[in-house]
Amino acid sequence: MDEFSRTKTKTSPGGGIGFVVAAALVVLLPLYALFAGGGVSTTVDPATLGAPEQSTPAAPAVPATDG
Repeated sequence: MDEFSRTKTKTSPGGGIGFVVAAALVVLLPLYALFAGGGVSTTVDPATLGAPEQSTPAAPAVPATDG
């Protein structure tokens, strides 16, 4: 004859909620970090759109002289 206890193990009815909340946090926190948190600013100054770059040419290097 099988010998096992017929007593019901004590489990709480909301025991699975903790796992659901933990799984949701594991998924949502990295998504928030990737898409919503502190990214690079994407604002563009409309006055500079279409304007050519106005950079000054680099001066030629002059060798330093001792003396």
